Amino acid sequence: MTASVVALVVMLLFILSGFVAGLRATVMQDALPDNWIVLSRGTTDEGASYISHEQYEIVKSRPQIATAADGEALVSPEVITGFNPNPDAGASQSLFTMMRGVYPLAYQVHSSMRLTTGRWPARSTSEMAIGRKVAARFPNLAIGSDFKFGPRTFKIVGIFSDRDSARESEVMTDLGTLTQDIHVNNGFAVLHVVLKPGTHTDFAKSLTTDSRVKLDAMSEQDFYAKQTEFVDQLRALGLIVALILAIGSVFGAMNTMYSAVARRTSEIGVLRVLGFSRFNVLTSFVIESIVLALAGGVLGEILGVLVAYSTGLNSQLMNVGQFIFRFRLTLGAFVSGLIAAILIGALGGFLPAWRASRIRLVESLRSV
Repeated sequence: MTASVVALVVMLLFILSGFVAGLRATVMQDALPDNWIVLSRGTTDEGASYISHEQYEIVKSRPQIATAADGEALVSPEVITGFNPNPDAGASQSLFTMMRGVYPLAYQVHSSMRLTTGRWPARSTSEMAIGRKVAARFPNLAIGSDFKFGPRTFKIVGIFSDRDSARESEVMTDLGTLTQDIHVNNGFAVLHVVLKPGTHTDFAKSLTTDSRVKLDAMSEQDFYAKQTEFVDQLRALGLIVALILAIGSVFGAMNTMYSAVARRTSEIGVLRVLGFSRFNVLTSFVIESIVLALAGGVLGEILGVLVAYSTGLNSQLMNVGQFIFRFRLTLGAFVSGLIAAILIGALGGFLPAWRASRIRLVESLRSV
């Protein structure tokens, strides 16, 4: 029974780790080493930022920015707005993700994006390309179908992938078309830029010291790391539940080991006569408790894998907010489960082991 309770705690931690790892990996996969994001000063979210055309031209002229084969600076001005892939569904089935307006240069700036089928939206047209996670989740977004969004009807012309990242939860369309529909004039929300290797620090300083622009720049890795802070909050809530269960497991292990000590008083006396020290007795009971909990931990991880595969967690597309992701089992999930089991065993076994090591030799020998 003690091992079963430990198994339930470990299974909960195991599944929680799979959710967190899948969501974190999805968000962080967007980041490329030399890609940076430029936002209006003081903002940390693309939707809250505004960058004028004049500021865009100043940033575009920076010598630190890499260029495409034709010599054009790799700067992608972009605007974003909310997008509901299935507006006819009820509130419980709705998913609000992002529609991103871009120029064709964006497909070079976001160099990991690849078309799986179809083509990219043409310039100045009412067309859109769908991220493959959104397309898989919503069959109505198939290539060739029409989608009513705002005052326009868009034609879906492509499905794209991006290394299983959060960008696969978005929709791409022409920047000029989208700015007309959402009434964003003479500016953009964000600039995505590709920098030359070794120029990252100089680029960030050049924006800070230039009085003509009030912009902040950060690497995509730092930007998306901030976006994953809510993942840590979700994990903390799950850990609180696991901690409550773990406390119960510790008391269960403690009760089991106290019973073991009571049954083995005579054996403890024999060991002491044979020369085993108090420390040897304490260590043996703690190890026994850890082995018992570790067996429960292994059982919990086996149950976690069975639950993940039997319920389809490993293959289902889930979402938290705008991010669509897959459950992901990592080595860290297995290791954290076993560490939790060892801690439960050690904490639950220490006090009974201490009691066993303090039993007087005369008292133990009387029960032989």
